[in-house]
Amino acid sequence: MRPRPSTLLMITSLILASPPALAGDAADTAGGAADEKARRDARELVYLGDELFILRRYAEALRAYQRAEQLVRVPSTSIEVAKALAAIGRLSEARELAATIASSRALPGEPWPFMQARRRADALRDELDDRIPRLKVRLVPSPAGARLRIDGQEVKASSEGTLIDPGNHWVEVEADGYAGARQRVYVPEREITAIDVTLTPEPRPDGVSPWAIGGFVASGAGLAVGLGVGAAYLSARSDLAEACRQGASGCSADARGDANALGWVSNVGFGLAIAGAAVGGITLGLERSKTPASSVTWAVGPGYISMRGTL
Repeated sequence: MRPRPSTLLMITSLILASPPALAGDAADTAGGAADEKARRDARELVYLGDELFILRRYAEALRAYQRAEQLVRVPSTSIEVAKALAAIGRLSEARELAATIASSRALPGEPWPFMQARRRADALRDELDDRIPRLKVRLVPSPAGARLRIDGQEVKASSEGTLIDPGNHWVEVEADGYAGARQRVYVPEREITAIDVTLTPEPRPDGVSPWAIGGFVASGAGLAVGLGVGAAYLSARSDLAEACRQGASGCSADARGDANALGWVSNVGFGLAIAGAAVGGITLGLERSKTPASSVTWAVGPGYISMRGTL
């Protein structure tokens, strides 16, 4: 037979072998009545958990307390779970459970150990408020919409820092236009730890922007149309003037309309050449400002368009 501390025996006897009236109140608190076998099994698990806790085998003690709580969920078993969680460093979880126990509603005539468990939970909550550290993550730069994750869980960046358990943690940051950043950090108890995460812009793709290429292609096509149709327009105007001077049938309204149409098409071609050159030049200028290594010059003149430089 396992030795049992006298104090623990007295407490667990009150908890798990209450008189019928008090047992009914406990069932209301726990959300269900525990039969006598469940109370005996829970009592044994509490004994086991206490022995393991004294030996500092906290993880095993936690499992024993949790099994007891599954059988009899009352404040006096839940506080043991919270105590073990705090001992293995799961402070945030322990603090949440302690707060739940401390704020639970006391029923008239409930056993003294339940009231004592609430007092212990209140003291444990205050203790953990001092022990739980915070982690502040500063992004350099700080782009809008950046996503912060700690140990794979997305969290909201806060100027006051994020409550976190002590120990080693992975910090990950993602932001549009920047390469993902990942950093390991150790966070000690009772302290505010601040780290800077530097974001690096994603490398720009090699080559010339499609806008620049399209602009210069359109400019070349417009220039070719403008020159070709312009030459046809000048020839048609010359023929029309000669026909009108001689009074020939070629000097007609239809002939004048055809010549004017050629002139209009030629102007559109030259306009397209200028617009395309402007789009291509502006795009290359913007790329040049972002990539100092590139050097491009362009020029447009009567009958030619040129681009020179290193991309």
